[in-house]
Amino acid sequence: MGRLKIFALLSVTIAFASVTSSAFGWAEGDVTFDGDVMDCPACHQSELFFPDRAGPHGGYTATTSKCAACHSVHDAPGDGVLLLPASTIKASCEFCHDGTAGMGVYGAIEARGGTVLGGHSIDATNVVPGGDAGTGGSSVGSFGGESGYLSCDDCHSAHDARTVDAFSGERVRFHASDRSWLTSWASSKLLKRLPTGAEDETDVYGSDWCAGCHAGRSSGGAVHNHPVDSRASTATPFSYDHVAIVTADDSLETTYGTLGLLGFPPGIWHNRGFVMPDPRTDEQAGHAPICQQCHEDSRVVGEPGAVVPAEVYRYGDGRTSGDAGTDNPLFQNFPHETENRFMLVETDDNLCLNCHSVSSLP
Repeated sequence: MGRLKIFALLSVTIAFASVTSSAFGWAEGDVTFDGDVMDCPACHQSELFFPDRAGPHGGYTATTSKCAACHSVHDAPGDGVLLLPASTIKASCEFCHDGTAGMGVYGAIEARGGTVLGGHSIDATNVVPGGDAGTGGSSVGSFGGESGYLSCDDCHSAHDARTVDAFSGERVRFHASDRSWLTSWASSKLLKRLPTGAEDETDVYGSDWCAGCHAGRSSGGAVHNHPVDSRASTATPFSYDHVAIVTADDSLETTYGTLGLLGFPPGIWHNRGFVMPDPRTDEQAGHAPICQQCHEDSRVVGEPGAVVPAEVYRYGDGRTSGDAGTDNPLFQNFPHETENRFMLVETDDNLCLNCHSVSSLP
């Protein structure tokens, strides 16, 4: 990183230290730059200067004051149960994650000119499609949101407690020039090992994590669903960060890799994990696709041997995530909301032909 960029970061940090927010319960004079109440990296992780920081969600010690970022011990604006800045879990999360400061979640697609056709409805439903393991039909659960509806903390642990192993992931919302100094793409995304409604803990993000709630969608039961790679089908199921992907966009050979970002530096977005060459390769033998190979952010995949490259954040062009018609994949907002129905990567026969060649159909 050049001196100019370092100076700019320090300038922003020093300038930010002069501002306090009553919403978080900070008082004038509480500001320091070495790990106290208004320490910018306490909320905004900076691996360059503070490699041991984890943002406000985790990394708590006796000398930090991260609790005050979300909890006001006295005079909390919410209902007081959790001393949060808003009256619901969702509203408290969106206190930062509304797209203006923290990474936007709900509403981000429409704000960028897209149309939401699929998503997880927060504070609006307690129905889980495919949640009944016996019939494959929907089930009704009791969740942590308003009226027992699904909320953010049913899937995410705000304190980074008992979360899944870090994985490379695909959703990274910052400018591409930051690639030159970030040390890792990996994150747990604060996903719980035991989401609300799941019976068994899952330590990696893959089909088994999804099946914790969508139990009737697993191919291990009597319900005839599309086969998915899970503990019910194999002792060594693939996961988001370990799946057979083609070695190049024009290749029919595979290697083990991630559905998310490849390599560092510079980090490569790709669509190489969303296809399965036919006939199957040695790496794919005995494995079905994982849920996320069909359900992810909307995109144009192409086909085996002619995969369309993924493109997000061109260097230096100043664009933001999800410019309709240019970014592939669009918006990077899965599993919160996507442009395709049922949160599918592609639709109609276009999705099926990612893995099934016309010549091999019976």
